[in-house]
Amino acid sequence: MGISKEMKVPTIDFCSPELKPGTPQWESIKTQVFQALQEYGIFEAAYDKVPREAIFEISKEIFEFPVGTKLKTKSKTPNLHGYLGQFPLLPLYESLGIFDVFKPESVESISKVFWPDGHPNFYNVLKTYSKPLVELDEMVKTMVLESLGLEKYIDELLDSCIFNMRLTHYQATKFEDGKKPGLTVHTDPGFLTLISQNDVNGLEILTKNGEWIDVNIAPNSLIVISGDSFMAWTNGRLHSPVHRVTLTENVERFSIPLFAFPRPGHIIEARKELVDEENPLVFKPFEIMGLYEFVKTEAGAKTGSNAFKAYCGI
Repeated sequence: MGISKEMKVPTIDFCSPELKPGTPQWESIKTQVFQALQEYGIFEAAYDKVPREAIFEISKEIFEFPVGTKLKTKSKTPNLHGYLGQFPLLPLYESLGIFDVFKPESVESISKVFWPDGHPNFYNVLKTYSKPLVELDEMVKTMVLESLGLEKYIDELLDSCIFNMRLTHYQATKFEDGKKPGLTVHTDPGFLTLISQNDVNGLEILTKNGEWIDVNIAPNSLIVISGDSFMAWTNGRLHSPVHRVTLTENVERFSIPLFAFPRPGHIIEARKELVDEENPLVFKPFEIMGLYEFVKTEAGAKTGSNAFKAYCGI
């Protein structure tokens, strides 16, 4: 399957200070959000409230440390917390996860490896960067639930999430064949993913009709992706897109996904209002850490980007 040059993911503007619940502008943006997440599972968000410079400087500094130092952050759940990298099939990729980024001790477990005497701003930089993203996340979730007529569940849904961050680095390299894989095909397991990047694109999504689209965004925009948990919670009303990263130029790529992640132990299941004879249940109730354990098994690893449906699909 080649890359479609004609299709583009939707762009939605969240910059207006007048964007408040109940206003005509809110209703217009709400319609755009719901349609984008139904059809594509992704959109470009124009959003000017996120301070980026400091966090990208820290990210660059972290990835300049020796591999041995970075490996000291590895945890029992490396997909959630600590260093990931040095994969033979993905030689350009490395990342550093921070589980529950608003929890000081979680951030400290990472920072003390790189700065044993402490870093005066590490936690504050992460928190300052993440806070406006959480506001956008909550706005998008609220719009989705209003679109479904499920306003009574808004507080419950917002309270069911924590936020995980993953500083991500793709090394520069010479391209003999025109492009290199940065990250293999996958879906995101959480509710929403909000991604900032430097000025190097590379994200690609697979549409429902089987075409790949380049996700090329403006320098100050964000990428918002709907994940498996939101797809299950809405009984398949939202789409969780398969995506990957492909690198095509000899420059470093930095990205920072912030994942709205189900709290461990929380059971995710479709709302009863969304299940009927015409819309039968699509996914069994599940708990997010059970999904992660399944993916680590031999059977789970073989399912690739279909892991979620293999784990709890009906």
